[in-house]
Amino acid sequence: MFLVAITLFTLSSMRSSNIGLFLAQNEESRVAAEQSAQALADAIVATPASTPVVGQTGFTACTAGETGCNRNDLPVTDATLAYEVASNHLQARVEREGSVFRPPPRVVETSIDKFSSASFRVTTTYDRIDEGLGRKQVTEGVLVLVPKQ
Repeated sequence: MFLVAITLFTLSSMRSSNIGLFLAQNEESRVAAEQSAQALADAIVATPASTPVVGQTGFTACTAGETGCNRNDLPVTDATLAYEVASNHLQARVEREGSVFRPPPRVVETSIDKFSSASFRVTTTYDRIDEGLGRKQVTEGVLVLVPKQ
């Protein structure tokens, strides 16, 4: 009887350990997916060529392989991110929003009358869910100051 109780306790402990392991792996995949999507968003925001002030509202530039875009030539200079984009694990869209040009926000006080602004929405997606590694989408807004002509 004592041996049966110890066996049941051992099996229960093993099952609990396996569940804990699966939870840790899921959390690790979630964090890695979020970090990858955020890294691509940061790289796009840091590259002025990614937010060209061309086209009208709705003009969309994407990474290669995306559909429904006006352009598919978003520059990704980081080798690791470029590899993930080429492997179709990371995708990005930069969409022009709002009116064509509008005054910059009042927070920009230096020479405010010399600039207009254009706004963009940057959406990046990390998707390796078919491999059990998670899916995450990150969206950020970008405001670009444009000298008045």
